[in-house]
Amino acid sequence: MVVDIVFWTTAVLSVAAGAAVFWVDSMARATYALATSFVAVGVALLLLQQNYVGVVTILMMVMEMAIMAVYMVMFMGMNPALMPMSMVHGKRLSLAIAIAVFAVLSAGVLLVDWPARRGVPAPDVTAALGEALMDSKML
Repeated sequence: MVVDIVFWTTAVLSVAAGAAVFWVDSMARATYALATSFVAVGVALLLLQQNYVGVVTILMMVMEMAIMAVYMVMFMGMNPALMPMSMVHGKRLSLAIAIAVFAVLSAGVLLVDWPARRGVPAPDVTAALGEALMDSKML
């Protein structure tokens, strides 16, 4: 029950923080929102027992956002990074494309005849995922 609550909380947080990237009015705030979104995704992956992928997602995104923040301070100074700006360009066209893509994807989800599952999941899902991604190169 607790795992379910934490999973759905991280799911909602990841989507909300991802959307906040486009709602906030500065690059610094967008950076923090993006980092929050990916950390929430990493926690959700950990709850799905994808330990390696979850930890790598969290570490990679935290380091990427830290480097981005350093470059913002180094090249822009902290004040310009916090100045209001729009993170969306071509708003009407972007909105029209987003609505069209959402409609097509939603129709696909609802109208496609999904296949029935064949077989059972591997006993160690993380190892199976690593093998599928890395093949013989996995340690």
